[in-house]
Amino acid sequence: MKKVSKIAIAMSGGVDSSVIAYLLSQIHSNDELIGIHMTNWDYADENDTIATSKKKKYESYCWEQDWKDARAVASQLNIPIHQISFQTEYWNDVFQPYCQQLSRSITPNPDVDCNRYIKFGALKDYLKKRFRDVDYLATGHYARLWDRSRSNSKEGIGGSCVISRIPDYLQKALEGEDSTVLADYLLHSSNADKPLLIAARDRSKDQSYFLSSVSAKAFSGVMFPLGDLYKTTPVPASNFLDDNDRQFSSFSVREVAKHAKLPNATKRDSVGICFIGKRKHGDFINEYIDPHSDYQENNSSDGCSSTLSLIQCINIENNDVIATFDPDVNPSLMYSTIGQGAKISGATQKWFVVDKQLQSSNIHDVKLKAPYLLVCPGTHHPSLYSDRLYIRCSDLNWMAGGGVTNRPPPLPFHAKCRIRHLQPLVDCEIVVNNFDCYEIRLKLPLRGIARGQVCVFYSGGKEGDLICLGGGPIDKRGQNYWEMQKDLPTIVHPSGHNDHSTMKKNAQTRFG
Repeated sequence: MKKVSKIAIAMSGGVDSSVIAYLLSQIHSNDELIGIHMTNWDYADENDTIATSKKKKYESYCWEQDWKDARAVASQLNIPIHQISFQTEYWNDVFQPYCQQLSRSITPNPDVDCNRYIKFGALKDYLKKRFRDVDYLATGHYARLWDRSRSNSKEGIGGSCVISRIPDYLQKALEGEDSTVLADYLLHSSNADKPLLIAARDRSKDQSYFLSSVSAKAFSGVMFPLGDLYKTTPVPASNFLDDNDRQFSSFSVREVAKHAKLPNATKRDSVGICFIGKRKHGDFINEYIDPHSDYQENNSSDGCSSTLSLIQCINIENNDVIATFDPDVNPSLMYSTIGQGAKISGATQKWFVVDKQLQSSNIHDVKLKAPYLLVCPGTHHPSLYSDRLYIRCSDLNWMAGGGVTNRPPPLPFHAKCRIRHLQPLVDCEIVVNNFDCYEIRLKLPLRGIARGQVCVFYSGGKEGDLICLGGGPIDKRGQNYWEMQKDLPTIVHPSGHNDHSTMKKNAQTRFG
C-alpha cells in the first residue's frame, strides 16, 4: 500500500467534518493528519444596522463556536489544527460577484462559487505552499470520487477513501446502458488522470450539485470519506474502512459521532448561505448593494440621472400595476428570485415573481420607465414554466470530460438535469445552439428558471443520477408557457425535493 505523507482535513466545527477526522484517525497515525479550519467572512466589518442590535448581530452567526468545536475535536483526537483566513479571496471571488449579479437581476449561487474558488481553489493552493508534505485534502462533502488515474491498480488510500479501481456499482451502471456512448466518454484516454465525480450513496444528502463547477483537475488529491455513508440511517458495511476496522461500517454519520463521543455529536447542521446565517437575506444584502446606483447609471442622459424611488409590481396578464414598493423598505421583494412568492402588502391573493428588471424596458409594447417586477397570480401559472434553457458553452464545466478542452459528451446527448439542489431530476436533451450556446430541451417544463441559476447534468445508474457530468449557470430561459399560449401538463415537475403541490390538479395550469 502506498505511503500517504499527510492528509489535511477541512474541519468546520460541524458533525460531518468531525466524523471524517475521527474515521481517518482510526486508520492513520497522528503525524499523517492535520486539521484546517477556514474563516472566510469578516463579521467585525459588518454594519450594526444589518441586525436590529449589536447583540442580535453577534447571535446571527456562530463562527467563534465553530472554531471552538473544531479545536475540541482536534484536541480529543490529538490532531494538530491550524486556522486560516480566506476573507480577501472570498470577498473578491464569491461575495462581490454575488452582489453584482443580484443587482443585475441574476440569481447566483455563492455555495457553488465557494467550492470552486475557495475550498478547491485557494485552500488547495495554500496547502501546497504551506505544507509541502500534504498529499490529500479530505472534506465532509456527501459525494464520491473515482480516481481514474488509478483504475488499473488495486492500491487504496485509507481503505478506499479514494476509489482505485472502477467500483462495482459504476461498472454495472455502465454495462446497463443501451449503448457504449457514456462509457466511451468517461473512459476516454484524455480523462485518465482526472477524478470522476459520483453522487453520494445517501441521495438525500448528495452535494454533487454544489461541486459541479469545480474542475476535474481540482479534485486530484481530494477525499470525500462520507460518500458511502448515510447521515442518519445505518447501512450495510461501507467500503470506507479497511478489513481490520469495520466496527463503524454499518453506522450512520450521526451514530459514529455519538459512539466516538465527539463534543459536537448533537450539533445541528448549518443551513442557508453561510455568511448570512439567520439574518434576512434582503436586509443583509441591502447593506452591500445600492439599488439606486444601477438605475441611475443605466438611465442617465446628458449628465442627468433619474432617481429611483418606487418599483412597480406588474401583473403579467394585463400589464396593470398592482403595487409599488420602496426597495429600501422592502429589500426582500427586490431580491426575490423567479418563482418566489411576492409578499405584497395588502394583496388579497398570492402573487409570484415571473421576471424582474432594474433597467427601463419594453414589454408587451408597454414602455416601462421604472424598474419593475413581473408577477402572476397562482403558484402554477403558465408564465412560471419553461421547457427550454440556455447555457453559454464557455460557462458549462464538463467535469466528466476531464481534459483541459472541457470536452462535452457526443451531442446531441440525452441526460438528466436539475436547476436546484436535490430537485428531482428531469430528462433532457443537450444540443449546441448557434455554436456558442447549449440548448437544454426539457421533457417536462420546469418552474422558476432564472438567469444565473446553476443547471447540473447527470447520467448513469438505475435512476440516471449516479454520475455528475458537470454544470453551469443558466444564461437565459426559453419562452414560458404563457408567452407561447400553451397549456401546461396536468401534472408538472416538482420545483424542489419538498414540493408536493405538483401532484394536485390546479385550474391555473391551463392557459387563460
